[in-house]
Amino acid sequence: MYATKDLSDAIDVTRAFLAGASFWTWIKLAVIVFFVGGVMSGTPPTPGGGGGEFGGEPTPGTGTDPGAAVGFGEMLPVLIGIAAIGLAIYLVFAFIGSLLEFALLESLRSGEVHVRRYTKRNLELGVRLFGFRLALILIALVVFGVPAYALYTTMEPNSAAFLGAIALLAIPVFLVYAVVNRFTTVFVAPTMLQEDLGVVAAWKRFRRTLAANWKEYLVYLLLVWIVQLGLAFALGIVFFIGFIILAIPLILIAFIPIIGILIVFLAIPFLLLLSSLVQVPVVVYLRYYALLVLGDTDAELDLVPDQRARVRGDVTTESGESDGWDSNGDHPDDGWDSDDDRPDDRPADEDGDDGTDSWSGPDHWDSSDEGDSGKDTDSPDSTDRWDDSDTDRDDDRSGW
Repeated sequence: MYATKDLSDAIDVTRAFLAGASFWTWIKLAVIVFFVGGVMSGTPPTPGGGGGEFGGEPTPGTGTDPGAAVGFGEMLPVLIGIAAIGLAIYLVFAFIGSLLEFALLESLRSGEVHVRRYTKRNLELGVRLFGFRLALILIALVVFGVPAYALYTTMEPNSAAFLGAIALLAIPVFLVYAVVNRFTTVFVAPTMLQEDLGVVAAWKRFRRTLAANWKEYLVYLLLVWIVQLGLAFALGIVFFIGFIILAIPLILIAFIPIIGILIVFLAIPFLLLLSSLVQVPVVVYLRYYALLVLGDTDAELDLVPDQRARVRGDVTTESGESDGWDSNGDHPDDGWDSDDDRPDDRPADEDGDDGTDSWSGPDHWDSSDEGDSGKDTDSPDSTDRWDDSDTDRDDDRSGW
């Protein structure tokens, strides 16, 4: 099956993508992974139970504090403020993550990492994906919350029966949400990019592929959850060892007045960046795995046909001629040797780029973002989907 074969092919594609990546390419990937690689999940709020009957006023007596209600009332605005700040931070992260999903897909397809260029090119798709994700979360909350509240009003909140009923309700809702959210991210978003569709239209397009190859995608789900569990365990060990190594010096430094606190504060973004760097190969591998499965089950939705052909030794073009790549994924005329070492005398291109993946321009992201020189020549379609005279996508696209 493709779902099993692509596990090993994804390793080869990931190795080829990251082997020649420069330091700044890894940094840009780490920034993308910071927003799209992490899992920001929350559980619906559970109603709390107190002493006495539901809806009754607390009766002062032994073991009760008559001022407790007043204290909670005073803290309520603070709690609401904290919740509002947390929600705002989540929405900002979710919005940026939705935009960078397409920057990651474009980078995996082209083999070049450009954050600003790819984000700007697919801004509308990112906004649509963000709206769909919010709608999906709200639907899951309603599907879980309404029956959960009904159970709360008809059963004893602290009873084992109530907890068991909540668990039986939460598990299927969470599984459906997790599957739909994953498929939207790793299969529907590539379909949006490949076919230039909205989220709902892309889901309709992908649904045909899913229905025709449901066994492949079922095996994919099982395998990817097993692989993620193993990778999460391995990363957990790495992070634990790193925490032990770095925590003791930071704790000692924190005791230094003012300077110690400042150093610890500045160390936080460094640790977040380091954590994202460690996760880069994992995220790239999992995304390539999904793209390979998608392309194997539907050639029209294949974002990485060149990468697939190189790792499998199929290096012929549609005309039957060789594309110049050997079976190891190396091109004999591109100035690279088999060890991916760049020649020192490699000439610069028209944009002044020396062939490396480092940033260019004053903003260190993509100074070549504009104009013809910023076109993506490694993508299947070398022309920019947005020209200067047409900044809007087709109006007949349905969905989000």
